[in-house]
Amino acid sequence: MMKQTQAILVGLILGDGYLSKPTAKNRRTSYLDLKYDEKCLSYLSWLRGKLSELNPSVIKKKKGYHQYRFYTETREDIGVLRDIFYPKNVKIIPENITEYLQDPISLAVWYQDDGTLDFRDKYHANSLFATHCFSKTDCEKLAKTLKIVYGLDVRVCRCLMRGKLHFRLYVTSKSMPSFMKIVNPYIQNCFQYKLLDFRKKGVASSSGNTSASSVIRNHWA
Repeated sequence: MMKQTQAILVGLILGDGYLSKPTAKNRRTSYLDLKYDEKCLSYLSWLRGKLSELNPSVIKKKKGYHQYRFYTETREDIGVLRDIFYPKNVKIIPENITEYLQDPISLAVWYQDDGTLDFRDKYHANSLFATHCFSKTDCEKLAKTLKIVYGLDVRVCRCLMRGKLHFRLYVTSKSMPSFMKIVNPYIQNCFQYKLLDFRKKGVASSSGNTSASSVIRNHWA
Protein backbone atom coordinates (compact mmCIF):
# COMPACT_ATOMS: atom_id res chain seq x y z
CA MET A 1 0.00 0.00 0.00
CA MET A 2 1.35 3.44 -0.93
CA LYS A 3 2.13 5.86 1.90
CA GLN A 4 -0.51 8.41 0.94
CA THR A 5 -3.17 5.72 0.63
CA GLN A 6 -2.37 4.57 4.16
CA ALA A 7 -2.35 8.16 5.39
CA ILE A 8 -5.85 8.73 4.03
CA LEU A 9 -7.05 5.47 5.56
CA VAL A 10 -5.71 6.55 8.96
CA GLY A 11 -7.58 9.85 8.69
CA LEU A 12 -10.75 7.96 7.81
CA ILE A 13 -10.28 5.48 10.66
CA LEU A 14 -10.04 8.39 13.10
CA GLY A 15 -13.09 9.89 11.41
CA ASP A 16 -16.10 8.29 9.74
CA GLY A 17 -14.53 5.36 7.90
CA TYR A 18 -15.53 1.80 8.72
CA LEU A 19 -13.20 -1.17 8.43
CA SER A 20 -15.03 -4.47 8.16
CA LYS A 21 -14.67 -7.18 10.74
CA PRO A 22 -12.64 -10.21 9.64
CA THR A 23 -14.60 -13.20 8.44
CA ALA A 24 -14.25 -16.80 9.57
CA LYS A 25 -12.87 -17.61 6.12
CA ASN A 26 -10.01 -15.11 6.30
CA ARG A 27 -9.40 -13.37 9.60
CA ARG A 28 -6.45 -11.37 8.28
CA THR A 29 -8.34 -9.22 5.77
CA SER A 30 -10.65 -6.21 5.87
CA TYR A 31 -12.17 -3.59 3.56
CA LEU A 32 -13.07 0.06 3.88
CA ASP A 33 -16.74 1.06 3.67
CA LEU A 34 -17.56 4.75 3.29
CA LYS A 35 -20.87 6.56 3.17
CA TYR A 36 -21.71 10.25 3.33
CA ASP A 37 -24.71 12.51 2.94
CA GLU A 38 -25.43 13.60 -0.61
CA LYS A 39 -24.20 17.14 0.14
CA CYS A 40 -20.73 15.60 0.61
CA LEU A 41 -20.81 13.62 -2.65
CA SER A 42 -17.90 15.62 -4.09
CA TYR A 43 -15.80 14.69 -1.05
CA LEU A 44 -16.69 11.03 -1.46
CA SER A 45 -15.69 11.21 -5.13
CA TRP A 46 -12.39 12.85 -4.19
CA LEU A 47 -11.65 10.09 -1.68
CA ARG A 48 -12.50 7.41 -4.21
CA GLY A 49 -10.02 8.91 -6.63
CA LYS A 50 -7.31 9.12 -4.01
CA LEU A 51 -7.89 5.50 -3.00
CA SER A 52 -7.80 4.07 -6.53
CA GLU A 53 -5.04 1.68 -5.45
CA LEU A 54 -7.62 -0.15 -3.34
CA ASN A 55 -9.87 -0.83 -6.33
CA PRO A 56 -12.94 0.98 -4.93
CA SER A 57 -16.43 0.14 -6.12
CA VAL A 58 -18.53 2.61 -8.05
CA ILE A 59 -20.36 5.16 -5.92
CA LYS A 60 -23.99 4.25 -5.43
CA LYS A 61 -26.88 5.89 -3.64
CA LYS A 62 -28.14 4.04 -0.60
CA LYS A 63 -31.77 3.10 -1.18
CA GLY A 64 -34.20 5.07 0.96
CA TYR A 65 -31.51 7.46 2.22
CA HIS A 66 -29.84 10.69 1.14
CA GLN A 67 -26.50 8.90 1.29
CA TYR A 68 -23.93 7.65 -1.16
CA ARG A 69 -21.30 5.00 -0.54
CA PHE A 70 -18.46 2.97 -1.94
CA TYR A 71 -16.27 0.20 -0.57
CA THR A 72 -12.80 -1.04 -1.38
CA GLU A 73 -11.60 -4.51 -2.18
CA THR A 74 -10.81 -6.81 0.73
CA ARG A 75 -7.08 -6.78 1.49
CA GLU A 76 -4.60 -7.98 4.05
CA ASP A 77 -2.90 -4.58 4.38
CA ILE A 78 -6.23 -3.04 5.35
CA GLY A 79 -6.62 -5.92 7.78
CA VAL A 80 -3.29 -4.96 9.35
CA LEU A 81 -4.60 -1.45 10.01
CA ARG A 82 -7.75 -2.88 11.50
CA ASP A 83 -5.72 -5.00 13.90
CA ILE A 84 -3.79 -1.90 14.97
CA PHE A 85 -6.77 0.40 15.51
CA TYR A 86 -9.43 -2.18 16.45
CA PRO A 87 -7.85 -4.72 18.80
CA LYS A 88 -10.63 -6.78 20.36
CA ASN A 89 -13.03 -5.04 17.89
CA VAL A 90 -12.92 -1.74 19.81
CA LYS A 91 -11.44 1.36 18.17
CA ILE A 92 -8.46 2.72 20.11
CA ILE A 93 -5.44 4.94 19.57
CA PRO A 94 -2.27 2.83 19.38
CA GLU A 95 0.80 3.79 21.39
CA ASN A 96 2.73 4.46 18.17
CA ILE A 97 0.09 6.78 16.68
CA THR A 98 2.83 9.33 15.94
CA GLU A 99 4.05 7.03 13.15
CA TYR A 100 0.64 7.14 11.48
CA LEU A 101 -0.01 10.89 11.56
CA GLN A 102 3.08 12.14 9.74
CA ASP A 103 1.23 13.10 6.55
CA PRO A 104 -0.90 16.28 6.71
CA ILE A 105 -3.55 14.63 4.54
CA SER A 106 -4.40 12.34 7.48
CA LEU A 107 -5.14 15.36 9.63
CA ALA A 108 -7.15 17.05 6.86
CA VAL A 109 -9.30 13.98 6.17
CA TRP A 110 -9.92 13.50 9.88
CA TYR A 111 -10.90 17.18 10.22
CA GLN A 112 -13.31 16.99 7.29
CA ASP A 113 -14.92 13.92 8.83
CA ASP A 114 -15.10 14.82 12.51
CA GLY A 115 -13.96 18.42 12.85
CA THR A 116 -15.96 21.56 13.49
CA LEU A 117 -15.08 25.24 13.54
CA ASP A 118 -16.40 27.14 16.53
CA PHE A 119 -16.39 30.61 15.00
CA ARG A 120 -17.64 33.62 16.91
CA ASP A 121 -16.79 36.86 15.21
CA LYS A 122 -14.83 39.25 17.48
CA TYR A 123 -14.64 36.60 20.21
CA HIS A 124 -12.82 33.46 19.16
CA ALA A 125 -12.36 30.83 16.47
CA ASN A 126 -11.26 27.34 17.35
CA SER A 127 -11.36 23.97 15.63
CA LEU A 128 -12.55 20.92 17.53
CA PHE A 129 -12.46 17.20 16.84
CA ALA A 130 -15.36 14.98 17.91
CA THR A 131 -13.30 12.27 19.59
CA HIS A 132 -16.26 11.05 21.65
CA CYS A 133 -15.56 7.38 20.97
CA PHE A 134 -12.10 7.59 22.50
CA SER A 135 -11.03 7.51 26.14
CA LYS A 136 -9.37 10.47 27.82
CA THR A 137 -6.04 8.65 27.61
CA ASP A 138 -6.45 8.09 23.87
CA CYS A 139 -7.35 11.75 23.35
CA GLU A 140 -4.24 12.76 25.26
CA LYS A 141 -2.17 10.56 22.93
CA LEU A 142 -3.66 12.37 19.94
CA ALA A 143 -3.04 15.82 21.45
CA LYS A 144 0.56 14.91 22.24
CA THR A 145 1.09 13.56 18.73
CA LEU A 146 -0.24 16.75 17.11
CA LYS A 147 2.21 18.71 19.24
CA ILE A 148 5.17 16.48 18.34
CA VAL A 149 4.45 16.20 14.61
CA TYR A 150 2.94 19.61 13.79
CA GLY A 151 3.78 21.81 16.77
CA LEU A 152 0.08 22.37 17.46
CA ASP A 153 -1.23 23.27 20.91
CA VAL A 154 -4.24 20.98 21.28
CA ARG A 155 -6.11 20.46 24.53
CA VAL A 156 -8.45 17.72 25.71
CA CYS A 157 -11.74 19.12 26.94
CA ARG A 158 -14.78 17.52 28.50
CA CYS A 159 -18.28 17.60 27.04
CA LEU A 160 -21.61 16.10 28.04
CA MET A 161 -23.74 14.27 25.49
CA ARG A 162 -27.08 12.91 26.63
CA GLY A 163 -25.86 13.00 30.19
CA LYS A 164 -22.67 11.05 29.48
CA LEU A 165 -19.15 12.43 29.80
CA HIS A 166 -17.04 12.43 26.62
CA PHE A 167 -13.81 14.04 25.51
CA ARG A 168 -12.89 16.05 22.44
CA LEU A 169 -9.84 17.86 21.10
CA TYR A 170 -9.63 21.63 21.04
CA VAL A 171 -7.12 23.54 18.90
CA THR A 172 -6.11 26.63 20.86
CA SER A 173 -6.26 30.09 19.30
CA LYS A 174 -2.50 30.47 19.04
CA SER A 175 -2.29 27.30 16.90
CA MET A 176 -5.24 28.05 14.63
CA PRO A 177 -3.19 29.83 11.91
CA SER A 178 -0.77 26.88 11.71
CA PHE A 179 -3.57 24.32 11.79
CA MET A 180 -5.49 26.06 9.00
CA LYS A 181 -2.32 26.24 6.88
CA ILE A 182 -1.76 22.49 7.32
CA VAL A 183 -5.24 21.30 6.36
CA ASN A 184 -6.26 23.98 3.84
CA PRO A 185 -4.70 22.38 0.71
CA TYR A 186 -6.83 19.25 1.14
CA ILE A 187 -10.19 20.69 2.18
CA GLN A 188 -12.89 20.02 -0.41
CA ASN A 189 -15.48 22.59 -1.46
CA CYS A 190 -18.29 21.05 0.57
CA PHE A 191 -16.21 21.54 3.73
CA GLN A 192 -14.86 25.03 3.04
CA TYR A 193 -17.04 26.31 5.87
CA LYS A 194 -14.65 24.58 8.28
CA LEU A 195 -11.87 26.96 7.21
CA LEU A 196 -11.28 30.17 9.11
CA ASP A 197 -10.72 32.34 6.01
CA PHE A 198 -14.02 31.16 4.53
CA ARG A 199 -15.92 32.10 7.68
CA LYS A 200 -14.22 35.47 7.96
CA LYS A 201 -15.03 36.29 4.34
CA GLY A 202 -18.60 35.19 4.92
CA VAL A 203 -18.98 37.52 7.89
CA ALA A 204 -17.43 40.41 5.98
CA SER A 205 -19.58 39.93 2.87
CA SER A 206 -22.76 39.41 4.86
CA SER A 207 -22.34 42.37 7.21
CA GLY A 208 -25.73 43.97 7.46
CA ASN A 209 -27.28 41.21 5.35
CA THR A 210 -29.30 38.94 7.63
CA SER A 211 -30.28 36.42 4.98
CA ALA A 212 -26.70 35.84 3.82
CA SER A 213 -25.51 35.50 7.40
CA SER A 214 -28.19 32.90 8.04
CA VAL A 215 -27.10 30.84 5.05
CA ILE A 216 -23.53 30.64 6.34
CA ARG A 217 -24.63 29.82 9.87
CA ASN A 218 -26.96 27.07 8.71
CA HIS A 219 -24.33 25.57 6.43
CA TRP A 220 -21.88 25.34 9.32
CA ALA A 221 -24.44 23.82 11.69
